[in-house]
This record gives sequence, structure tokens and C-alpha cells, in this order.
Amino acid sequence: MSQQRVLFGKKIVPHHMLNYAEQVYDILVGEIELGRWKVNERLPGVINLAKELNFGTKTIQTAYDRLKSEGYVRTLGYRGTFLKSTHPRSKKKTSEKIGVLVSPEQTGDPLILWYEHVILLGARRQGLVTEVKVLPPDAEVPSANRRDSVFGADCAGIISLTPFRPARRYGEHPGDLPLVFLVPPYEPCAPKVSADVREAYYELTCRVIRAGHRNIVFSEDSIEPDPRQTEMHREGFLTAMNEHGLAVDEKLMQDARRVVNSDLATVSAHLRRLAAGGARSRPTAVVAGSLGRAMALVRVGPLEKVDIPEDLSVVSIGTDETSGCKITGMLPDFDHMVDSCLGMLERQRKHGRSDYTGVDIRMHFAPGQTLRDLAGNGAATEDAPDLNHDPSTLSRVIHYREGANFR
Repeated sequence: MSQQRVLFGKKIVPHHMLNYAEQVYDILVGEIELGRWKVNERLPGVINLAKELNFGTKTIQTAYDRLKSEGYVRTLGYRGTFLKSTHPRSKKKTSEKIGVLVSPEQTGDPLILWYEHVILLGARRQGLVTEVKVLPPDAEVPSANRRDSVFGADCAGIISLTPFRPARRYGEHPGDLPLVFLVPPYEPCAPKVSADVREAYYELTCRVIRAGHRNIVFSEDSIEPDPRQTEMHREGFLTAMNEHGLAVDEKLMQDARRVVNSDLATVSAHLRRLAAGGARSRPTAVVAGSLGRAMALVRVGPLEKVDIPEDLSVVSIGTDETSGCKITGMLPDFDHMVDSCLGMLERQRKHGRSDYTGVDIRMHFAPGQTLRDLAGNGAATEDAPDLNHDPSTLSRVIHYREGANFR
């Protein structure tokens, strides 16, 4: 069993988008901005910190070099690294604080770590400091947005990555903090910011169709944490297929539910059935129900002598390059989601109330090497778009639902 790495109470885990040096950097920046060290105080030594976390010194040195280049620290030869400024990019000595709330179960989750990273960067762009707090197991969750409950009096608002139902709407009591949830779209909490995953799967399937594919399968992932998420993925796929008059292979969809991504035998068998379907007509395209399923198919492809994308195109939500080629998919505009959260908090503070329920943000197309563009072979329609880059997909579709009944 590998050692669990924890720095100042925060887990450092393998992550396909955040390397270890960047995770160490994020944690150190957070601690610096929250005042763990005073100016001119010495930070932990590179060698000692590397030993404590079981990293090579290069990982820690990379994080410290970035801190130095951004003006947080200075080095004094063999004496070590010392704090130079808590807010080097701000004219203020202190910055307004934004709380980030997670549940105990979410600590160390790769997606949650990524959201924390993007929130840190987004807050810094606006001269704000983030403070991540794990909701205590015995805490009264509905009261988490009360001032001095989880966050102190210096907190200006909360972005919660864990859903719950606040006891009161912001503005009903002077002791409450403005709150916004950054959660999946199926969560009923409000106000919230979500990526429109149903529209993303609809758009992704439409792109596969416009590329010339007609034999398209939805490969549902059996281990999706919440079936409501899977249902939204499936709905987007089916809507696109129905609109284009294409048949849905229910048998292969059912077969996909029995596949376990970590089990080579089940993935291989599923891959062979998918490839065999393509041999009867045009090459099969797979709309994977999760990034994990897409990665499993791409990894096993060479073992089964199935060429991707020549024999089998694979697309998914998210993208990844660790499988040997970049997976084609749809990605949330994480920066815009965070900016929307911060804007929603500011709007609540400005108006003294929270009277709208959500913002749905359109995801954008991330080209990769796992979708075969058949347009060059005359298989696609004449109006097929350029699959390498379509600026229209970068537009932000925002739906404010104002005046909705909070209860």
C-alpha cells in the first residue's frame, strides 16, 4: 500500500491534470495567503519536506521555484527559503477571503482537487484569498453558511463543493454568509453553478454524426457514482440519435453496463463486440459514459489489435493523454464556472439577497486523436464542420432563473 501524502492537512494524490509539484504549490500558496508564516519567516526546507512527503527534491524545488518567481518567497543561499510577501500581486496587505467547503468524503477526490485548484487561481485573479475547510462530520450542515460556524467573520462568501440545504436563504438573517454551490446539475441545492452535461453529450454525439459515423454506441459506465449523472449523459446521446433518425443498439448498451473498467477481460470482450459491429458497416463510434470508460477502451485497444480511431472512434466527457493518445471529449469551462460563482456571491452581497437558483454553463469541444473524421473520405455531409476547432463551441450559454421559489 502506497504512503498517504498529507501536507498541512491536505492530501496529495495521483492526478492526471495536476502533477505533484503543482499540488504542493497550491497548498503552500494557500497557507501563505492565510498567514501560516510571517514575512521574513523561514519556510520548511526543501530536503526535509521532500523526505516528509516521500518525494524527490526536484518536486519540492519546482514548487518553491514557482513561489519565488511569483514573489511569495526569497532564498538566502544555504540559509533556506523565507517568506517575502503574503500577497505579492495585490496592493493590499490583506485580501478578502472566500471560503471553499468540502465534505470529508471529498478530500483527495481528483475532481474536487481540480476544482479547488481552479478556484484558487480564479480568486487570485480577482485579488481574493481562498480558504478550504472540510465540513466536520458532526457539524450541523444546514447552518454551515452562518458566520463563525465553519468560516470566520473575515469570510466574504462560500463556494460549496458539497450539496446541502441551507437552513435560511441569504438575506433573511444578518449572521449568514452568501453561498453558492459548484455541484453537478442534478443536485437540487440553490443557488448553484453547473456544467450542462446533458447538452454536452448531445453536442458530442452530434459531432460524431457530423464526422460521418452512423453506427454509434453509448458505452455506459457501471461505476458512475450517481445514476442521475449517467441518466443525463444517456439522455443527451439518445436525443441526438433520435433527431438524426439513427438506430440505437440496445443490446450493446446493456452489454456495456456489465463491463468493469479495471477488469481486462470484460473490457476486452466489450471492445471486440464493438469492433465487430463496425465491420458490418462503417467503423463504430463509441460515446463513452465516462472518461474512465473511454480510457479503458483506448488502453486495451492495442492489446486486441483494434486501432483507434481507424477501427473504433472513442469520445467522452473530459479528455486525457495518459492512455497514449488524447481522448476527444467535451470539457467544462472551469475558469468561467469559478468566475460565475464569484460573480454570484458578489451579486448576493450587493443586493442583500439570493433570488435566483442556478447557472448552467455550456461545455466546449476538446479535439483529440480518438475521433476519426470521415469527411475526407466523402462519408460526411457537405456542411460538416472543422472538427479541429470550432469557435462556436466556446460560447458560454448561461441560464439565470431569477425569482424562483427558494423553498
